[in-house]
Amino acid sequence: MKFIMYRFIVCVAVVLFMHCASPVLKVEMELPEAGRSIVVGAILVENDGIDDLYQAKTSNTTVVVVGRHTQDGKEVSDGYRLKTDKNGYFFIPNVPPGAYVLKGIEVDVGFTNRMMISSRWEGNSQVYIPADYMIDYTVRVWPDEVKEPVIDMGIHYFKLDHAGRIYHDQFVILQNAVLGLKGIRHTMARPKKYYENLYPESKWFE
Repeated sequence: MKFIMYRFIVCVAVVLFMHCASPVLKVEMELPEAGRSIVVGAILVENDGIDDLYQAKTSNTTVVVVGRHTQDGKEVSDGYRLKTDKNGYFFIPNVPPGAYVLKGIEVDVGFTNRMMISSRWEGNSQVYIPADYMIDYTVRVWPDEVKEPVIDMGIHYFKLDHAGRIYHDQFVILQNAVLGLKGIRHTMARPKKYYENLYPESKWFE
């Protein structure tokens, strides 16, 4: 009986180790459709004091992206909600080429805090603010449209502090970078490169 129980414990430990050791749970990548694009990006959040914690988060963050394209001479907008993988990256395949904006995120920080962060425009500058309810899809200022097969939104960085302030910046790549939290360094590949390495056989990145 003890031997059977020992084997059971060992098997469970091996399964858990294999699960935890896997670098990324790969989601099946759709094949490219004619005239369509793939949007890629990444999110990095630093908690600077909420619940007296000082830590970085990438995984399981809800991302709200809004896109705009021209169809039959008219401007059409679409909203997308999805989650980041364990490394903070997200993709939206087979969308119309056009302009895409990160409207907001929903992220777990601290022990029990679920923060919703939306955005508004002050002049032509997009400013991220706490949201009380759902993140809306309103966009006032759009970036230039992109007609390429891969639309790279870059790495969006958020620092949240105990006073409720939100700091946002955007990077192409992070290489051993110290941002808001002292002693914590971040290395994140450009989103396009990340997915090229994750899906080397994909037709999107040829």
